[in-house]
Amino acid sequence: MSNQTISLNYFNNILFELEKAFWDERGKGARFRVTTVGRGYFRSRCLPFIQSTQLMDMIHTIENSLKSDGIIGGMSVEKNDRVLNVRVAGCVHRPVEDQMVAAGIRPFTCMIANQIVLAVEEKQDLPIELVEIKLEEGACHLQLVLFDKRPFLE
Repeated sequence: MSNQTISLNYFNNILFELEKAFWDERGKGARFRVTTVGRGYFRSRCLPFIQSTQLMDMIHTIENSLKSDGIIGGMSVEKNDRVLNVRVAGCVHRPVEDQMVAAGIRPFTCMIANQIVLAVEEKQDLPIELVEIKLEEGACHLQLVLFDKRPFLE
């Protein structure tokens, strides 16, 4: 493999085209098929550093990895009962979301949110779902919902 890098603009345009094609094929159902996008990154750059099963500790570890790799500028989190409100600033993939909106499609997937989802599922064995992505000036606002323990049959 070459050490050559590609432009972020090129990468984000390809990512947009893939997301849009998936949306065109699946519509709103596409959001349920992309919840593990970023799993390789999670396993190599986040999971090895998660030392606690406490939600805010896990999110802080994920934020550190994303910031150190230059993927985001920063992240803030508020938890209200079962709802997580996450504000992500300076994300390198924001142009993809802007292109989705320009194409008339509400953003439906987020690799940053997926890192949180993967951590909660892996470390706490709790269901969690990304319910909304809102674009703000210079940031994205992600809303995730935590659910009770998974049901099991005896």
